[in-house]
Amino acid sequence: MDAQLRDELDKGFNYFSPLDEFKSMEFMKEYATGILDYFGHALAERGMSVKQALHESIAGVVGIMNPLYSHIDPSKVGSYRRALSEGEEYARRLLESTKHPNAEELAEHLVWDYPAHDFVIDYQEAEAIGLPVQRMPITHEKMLINSLTGLMNNDIPFMGFAKPAIGKKPATKSSRRKLPVPVETPGTGNGARRASA
Repeated sequence: MDAQLRDELDKGFNYFSPLDEFKSMEFMKEYATGILDYFGHALAERGMSVKQALHESIAGVVGIMNPLYSHIDPSKVGSYRRALSEGEEYARRLLESTKHPNAEELAEHLVWDYPAHDFVIDYQEAEAIGLPVQRMPITHEKMLINSLTGLMNNDIPFMGFAKPAIGKKPATKSSRRKLPVPVETPGTGNGARRASA
């Protein structure tokens, strides 16, 4: 459940994952903690008290990290967080609709714990994390692959949910209407056509 956004002003018209921003901040947090540990140990080994070493280390970490954090726009991070929360909520609702006992935890895992949008959750992975999966009949799989291939070949985006046809019954032979057959209209030239019943 990796939300995809567009930011024409800063990132152009291509879709991007807001999770990338959070993974970057996660890395910066780990990086800052690593620098703090390094400075603290280095200064303590040179005879400083733990309190003094920590005080000096914090100043050093702030000096290194401040230029990096100054590039972060809090309002954008907030909007990215909302987009990811939306994906998490959709996942939770879908899982709850299947009566999944761990819907909330699994939704959180699907949104936050995978490293990148391109990380494949195949049948084995889905089964391992507790998703209610079943194998698709081969005829349906071929139809799905053909549909997706057709969309990709024609640069048609395919994000979102398909809406089921509520209240519609499948057409039977007797209920099917005969479609109009296009025929040439005499005397119109240029292959103009009209529909006849």
